[in-house]
Amino acid sequence: MTDDSSVTHVTDTAFWVAHFRAKESQGAAPAFHDPLASLLCGNRGGQIARSIPRATMVEWGIVVRTSAIDRLIYEALQTGVDTVLNLGAGLDTRPYRMTLPASLRWVEMDFPNIVALKDSKLVDHKPVCELERVGVDLLDRRSRNTLLARYGMSSKNTLVITEGVLSYLSVHDAATLAEELAAFRSIRFWIQDFDNAGLRRSPRGWDAKLKAAPFLFKVKDWFEFFKKYGWRPSHVITSLEESQRLNRPYPLDFPFGLILRALPKAMGEKILSLSGAVLMQSVAPGSSEPFSLTENRSAT
Repeated sequence: MTDDSSVTHVTDTAFWVAHFRAKESQGAAPAFHDPLASLLCGNRGGQIARSIPRATMVEWGIVVRTSAIDRLIYEALQTGVDTVLNLGAGLDTRPYRMTLPASLRWVEMDFPNIVALKDSKLVDHKPVCELERVGVDLLDRRSRNTLLARYGMSSKNTLVITEGVLSYLSVHDAATLAEELAAFRSIRFWIQDFDNAGLRRSPRGWDAKLKAAPFLFKVKDWFEFFKKYGWRPSHVITSLEESQRLNRPYPLDFPFGLILRALPKAMGEKILSLSGAVLMQSVAPGSSEPFSLTENRSAT
């Protein structure tokens, strides 16, 4: 029998993330309310979370990341986004918990087992917008491109979200995805979480625990990498900025939390500014500048 605390596939990390969102939602002054997270992650999310070292660091990172991406979604919606493609959606419940236009089409794509779980667990809950779920292996390029074409061709202004996804892609697969998204003129915005710390090693113990879901995407300069494939940062929210806004300082975990506090303030803040979330914009064909956030264009 498989240990419920073990990660045997990348989809298991969705339970890990949902556990921390559920825990945050139950706090006295939560940064966001995600009441369905506990329903989706069940006991398994907590078991996985307790089995992986530096849980307080992960919890802090998930809370800060979720809050920052929520803000970037609202910002993108101000441009008239009519479709959101959440690639590798996991156990995310934003179509239920956020204030979204009823006419917004929100499409979640993930492995079929995750889609089936959410369909069964959330059958009695109503999303606030038009919600679709599609089971697909995002590394299956033919299937992925078929779906991108289906939704891209029927949309005028599409936002893509890849929260917690790019880290598990190879550099080649991330580059391919970026190129394919940029090829659709209707796909104008892309929200990512980023880690611009270069090629640093994972925390001790993580390689063994996450052997089935290793972190593969590591580049020297995150933003320069995606610029090569037609994407420019429009709004960057660093982990430092969001943690200060939420009044959530980095936890006193050992050893990194203690090291941060021992460093000069400017150096510690620089380190915490290496990660966060970013709203990317596609670059107009033949131009070195991104499409304007306020430009109201029709599909071509």
